[in-house]
Amino acid sequence: MTSLILSIASLVVAVAAVMISLSQTRLAKRESQRARPNVALHAVFTDHLARPEGRARAVCVSLSNTGREDTEVASIWIYSERTMLNGNHARLGADDEAGPALPCRIGGHSQLYWTIDASPIEAEASEVTVVIKLGHGETLSKEVPKM
Repeated sequence: MTSLILSIASLVVAVAAVMISLSQTRLAKRESQRARPNVALHAVFTDHLARPEGRARAVCVSLSNTGREDTEVASIWIYSERTMLNGNHARLGADDEAGPALPCRIGGHSQLYWTIDASPIEAEASEVTVVIKLGHGETLSKEVPKM
């Protein structure tokens, strides 16, 4: 009888050890996902951007990094049916309002904004595709309809 009780007790301890080990593995995976860069892309394509010199056609791009680690924003490209724009060379306005020059760093828990001059994009374009390459190997892409 004593050996049966000891066997059951050792089985309970072994199952508890396995459960603790699995939970630690899951927590470690979740922690690594929270720590790495987690970048989201938001964009607006408009013909009606208010500027001191009048209305302008522009693509406004916003990146938000909700992870803890920094990453590099390597490039921004904007594609329409017949046009390809390099976001670094087509920034609209002064440097402080047009966004940082590329490549640049986006820190953990932070945001960056760019205003890209979209005047070379054909007037009848109804949408553009924004593609952003990040330093940690991720590429973000989003189709943005004209507002």
